[in-house]
Amino acid sequence: MATSYVKESELLSFFVYDTRLGLKEGTEEQKILYYHPDNESVNKKVRNVGLCEALVNFTKTFNPDRPCQAVHTDRKRQVFLEPEPEIWTVMTVSIPWVEQVNNGERTVQYIQDYVQDEVLETALQRSYSMFKLFHGSYTDVCNQAGQEGLRARLQRFYSRYLQTIDVDKLDIFSIFQGMQFLPLDKYMYLKAHCFVNLVETTYRNIQRTVFLYGDQLVWSGLGQEDIQIFYQYLLTWLFPNWASENPALVASLNPLSQHSSLSLSSPPISSSLPASHPSIALTNVTGPGGFILGQPGTGDQRKSPWVYVTVDGLLQGCKLFVFNVGSATMCFFVKSLGKNSPSADFCKKLGTFLNPRLSQISREIADFIAKSKTPSTEQLYKYVYFNEMNLAVKSSRSSRRSPSPSHHISPEAMRIIIDLNREYNELDEGETIMRTLSDFWVVCRKSGHRRFFVILTQKNANFAEINEEVRKLCQREFTNIFFLD
Repeated sequence: MATSYVKESELLSFFVYDTRLGLKEGTEEQKILYYHPDNESVNKKVRNVGLCEALVNFTKTFNPDRPCQAVHTDRKRQVFLEPEPEIWTVMTVSIPWVEQVNNGERTVQYIQDYVQDEVLETALQRSYSMFKLFHGSYTDVCNQAGQEGLRARLQRFYSRYLQTIDVDKLDIFSIFQGMQFLPLDKYMYLKAHCFVNLVETTYRNIQRTVFLYGDQLVWSGLGQEDIQIFYQYLLTWLFPNWASENPALVASLNPLSQHSSLSLSSPPISSSLPASHPSIALTNVTGPGGFILGQPGTGDQRKSPWVYVTVDGLLQGCKLFVFNVGSATMCFFVKSLGKNSPSADFCKKLGTFLNPRLSQISREIADFIAKSKTPSTEQLYKYVYFNEMNLAVKSSRSSRRSPSPSHHISPEAMRIIIDLNREYNELDEGETIMRTLSDFWVVCRKSGHRRFFVILTQKNANFAEINEEVRKLCQREFTNIFFLD
């Protein structure tokens, strides 16, 4: 009788090294700024870093601008990133495998196709961007705190951050790192925008503001690169942690919380579409608001952290304050003089100013959403949409709260989408319609900066019927978006 066992992909190692250090024989260990796992022997760390450096130097002879990006072996996959000159970050993951035992004979098959370079490269870039958000660039930290100070910050940050990386769950949403925008009419959007302007005019030391309703973005004053990583931080770290600390509050505010994809007891995640912050978009909300981050007199978990965002073309350190009323959340990047944090009096005045006004806007947005809500129906398709210009992402998975498995995209379909997405990186427009061996259809369409993927499970449909279904889907879900036919 045959039995089988499946081993999923997992993170094996992650390290950061500086090629300008440890140039003399016997000092090679100085190159290493951070290495995970820490319990590896020094000789193994030096050997692995040396091999990676040699691979990079060798491939530079063929293409100096784009040296080694990935290394494939039977059992491992390794990806490389040079986020800053001469500083390299390398991540190694295992290849998933299937073990079968038949009549006492054991065979192991490694499944190379289950690990795709693009998702790993995105995860590596995201790890650096998240560090940069809270500490600044490697070079800036080194200039301020020295090499040992940089090592200490890397150790403190990555020892926690790497625990959130689930290699097996990285997918097309990880690559896009897009944002869900709240669809408002002109009146409601302008009202929200005017309120943001009022806050920034009243409190001049607020450099930038981000406004969300539930897990959807209403307004952002940050640049694209900054809001992209900050949005991921909110949805994969801050909001889940806040919800886990306040489960009674979340449940009382959110009648849909039992259907939410957010697990209140789970640690921060890093996967596909980030877990949603509990949303109360379909009900009016009353009650006082408060600071999620920045409340004076609270513990370390609730203190206002330093974050580094681009202001007027320069990376600038700001204090982050996050204020929540019901479903409405406002994030403020506050300029501080030196290392002096804004006073408790500033926080008290800001909270008093925000509470009634933000409560009113939250109620008005809730009423608007309730009026514009359309009943959802079960469909035979799943879709993913992404706009490269504004980083807007929309999917059948993110537009529904139902936990039904039919709304999830299968791993096989997800791998096909990732492959198609890579091929379309070099094209301005085009369309692909394909039928898989599993008898489902995949449609990929790109028009300008917009990408659109559809998975249909109509096994007996023909080409013309699939094309018609996609046309109807575009009319129903994307009435204001132009796709070339």
